[in-house]
Amino acid sequence: MRLGWLFGIALLAIASLGGCAPSGPSLEGPAVFPGGVPVTDEHTLAPNDEIEVRFPYYPDLNDRVLVGPDGRLSLQMVNSVTVGGLTVGQATKLLNERYAQVIKDPNLTVTLRTYAPQEIFVDGWVNNPGLVRSDVPLTVSRALAQAGGVKSGAHTDDVLILRRSSDNKIFYYEVSLGNFAGAGGQDPLLKSYDVVYVPQTVLGSLNDFLVNYVRNVPFYFQYTIQ
Repeated sequence: MRLGWLFGIALLAIASLGGCAPSGPSLEGPAVFPGGVPVTDEHTLAPNDEIEVRFPYYPDLNDRVLVGPDGRLSLQMVNSVTVGGLTVGQATKLLNERYAQVIKDPNLTVTLRTYAPQEIFVDGWVNNPGLVRSDVPLTVSRALAQAGGVKSGAHTDDVLILRRSSDNKIFYYEVSLGNFAGAGGQDPLLKSYDVVYVPQTVLGSLNDFLVNYVRNVPFYFQYTIQ
């Protein structure tokens, strides 16, 4: 599996040592660093998600297809359309726009039928750190639950999510789970190959932590620097 992102984490952390470390975005506003990948509460389409496209007036165009590894769909009449990273609503709007160029009033609907299996790495102050697999989308709290839950005293107000963007840059976010039951906290959906790290205590220097974490990375994945 070629994910070429460990080197990206190291570059991100090292480059930020010379200045102030950026704080994680609040999920109450736009939860993304400039150019990064959003952390949201709504599922976005990913490779191997299966969707059904239905046309009320053109049943011959009805289709059930997988999102490809490049985030594209192969559909009748419009060929390849990129939907990776879009919500179902956004994908519906895009496909209607594309089909409106070749047929009249497509009024198509998009339904997500099967989620792609997820692989999330959970680490830090949890009972069973390691790789978590799921056939349904995981939120941060669900991933932690599958990792046996957090240990007593875990600092759940600054849980870290590390995520690779499509251009192999790594962005990190700080999520506050509140009382860990979900009430009053942030519990965004995760994507495959996200890393969730629960600190035992408040991290004194996020930059130093990232550098040391990458040097001693405990991931079970095999990465290749591209």
